[in-house]
Amino acid sequence: MMKSRLIAVFLLLLVVAAGCQNKDEMDKKEISKLASAVAATYMKDEGDIDFVPKDVEFLGGEDLSTVLVHGYAKGKEKKKEMSVTVDYGDDYRVTGYGYH
Repeated sequence: MMKSRLIAVFLLLLVVAAGCQNKDEMDKKEISKLASAVAATYMKDEGDIDFVPKDVEFLGGEDLSTVLVHGYAKGKEKKKEMSVTVDYGDDYRVTGYGYH
């Protein structure tokens, strides 16, 4: 009887932990999507640059809410690799950008 209760508690904890992990992954996908859109809009509005996002890199630990949106500036000339820094903890505010 005790053994079956322990197994039930273990399975319940396993399900809860798996659910939290999936939520974090979904949140990262949402953050990546929004940060990419914000970066592209910002570059178009501020620098008249057609920025094409490729991937998003999360910086730091859990306390840091900053991502780097990597991509390139599309134009008449050769593609220029660049990154845009977005603070999703501060209402998706762009804090900087630079070319590689």
